[in-house]
Amino acid sequence: MVVLGCLGQFSSSSIIPTTSSSSSSSSSPSTSSSTPKGLLTRRRTLLVGPTALVASLLCLYSPIRSPPSFHNIALALQQQDELQQEEDHMVHLFQEASTSVVFIKDLEIDKNLKTSSKEFMLSEDINAKVEGTGSGFIWDKFGHIVTNYHVVTKLITDTSGLQRCKVYLADSRGNGFYREGKIVGYDPAYDLAVLKVDVEGYELKPVVVGTSRDLHVGQSCFAIGNPYGYENTLTAGVVSGLGREIPSPNGGAIKGAIQTDAAINADHRC
Repeated sequence: MVVLGCLGQFSSSSIIPTTSSSSSSSSSPSTSSSTPKGLLTRRRTLLVGPTALVASLLCLYSPIRSPPSFHNIALALQQQDELQQEEDHMVHLFQEASTSVVFIKDLEIDKNLKTSSKEFMLSEDINAKVEGTGSGFIWDKFGHIVTNYHVVTKLITDTSGLQRCKVYLADSRGNGFYREGKIVGYDPAYDLAVLKVDVEGYELKPVVVGTSRDLHVGQSCFAIGNPYGYENTLTAGVVSGLGREIPSPNGGAIKGAIQTDAAINADHRC
């Protein structure tokens, strides 16, 4: 704006003397013939000033771009390497833990269906009603599966003999298979239940059990589960709080819960 203001001021001052010179030279032919040259000379002279001013301002305020220093290049490469390491860690964590996570499907078979449990497990779920789905994890190599009580509540409280539980899991090599799950223990006060599946011929990979004693708010948190039947889903977040209290299925309270902002939808609880 300053440069444009200077240009306007110089232009207006150059017009005023030219007009008066033109009117006074009307009675002298020799003078009128020299007027355009004088006007041209004044305009050239006046335009030199703003042009030089613009050039000076551009040189004064335009920073000279220097090539990036070795320090900046090294810093950028270090930040990129740290980001790559973080992503590699997350990928490795998922690959190591996902084979220990199972998908559980609660079914109610047709009361007119006369089949054994083994035959039912080998057949499709055409003649069965899906009562619910959930997640769990492999506790040991003997086929014990830990899940939530609310996932298998209907199987635990079944009095008709029509409830079944099908567990989809993978062996240590990642080969998927499914088996019928049998209830061997549960505790509604802590929303926990334990299933047992027959794993003869398969080698399982139990989950690596950690500890929350030295956990801190702000640490990374990952959830692997099967929300809405989408197997091996990974979400990430942070530990948002410790020592929380949440309601249990039997109406009591579960104390010492860990709060996280990682997305945990229905059936996504491991």
